[in-house]
Amino acid sequence: MTVGELIKELQKYPENMDVFVAERKTEFAYGLVNSVTQKEIDFVEAPLDEEPLSSDLVVVIDEE
Repeated sequence: MTVGELIKELQKYPENMDVFVAERKTEFAYGLVNSVTQKEIDFVEAPLDEEPLSSDLVVVIDEE
């Protein structure tokens, strides 16, 4: 994805939304951004916690 394409995709979302980077899909240090999506994510205190502290609708930038 180019800078222009990324800007165009991000303009679809409100300016106050938080932006997160998705987990890496490859073992390389860098990966090309291929998608921008909206997703509801849960925030937990520890990785194995089942009960989220909160949830939020965020923008996720991903290499897939």
